[in-house]
Amino acid sequence: ITTSKKNNSKKISISFKKVKGAKKYTVQISATKNFKKVLVKKTVKKTKVSITSSKIKKKKVLYVRVKAVGAAKWSKPKKVRIKK
Repeated sequence: ITTSKKNNSKKISISFKKVKGAKKYTVQISATKNFKKVLVKKTVKKTKVSITSSKIKKKKVLYVRVKAVGAAKWSKPKKVRIKK
């Protein structure tokens, strides 16, 4: 997973590797590493997406994880770097 977000932006860019046989992916964005408080949960078709949400605007640290729809395991959480 590669991610990037500008400071005080509502938009986060995410790209990840394609999973063989997968047509859709579920992306979760959280303020905590253990994903107790999920800010955004979205199902996407592409492996390179931009997600916009006002919930992520003022966050200093974000974590992202992805899984193919129907898969049991999530990817390892990725800490988002915030560009200034």
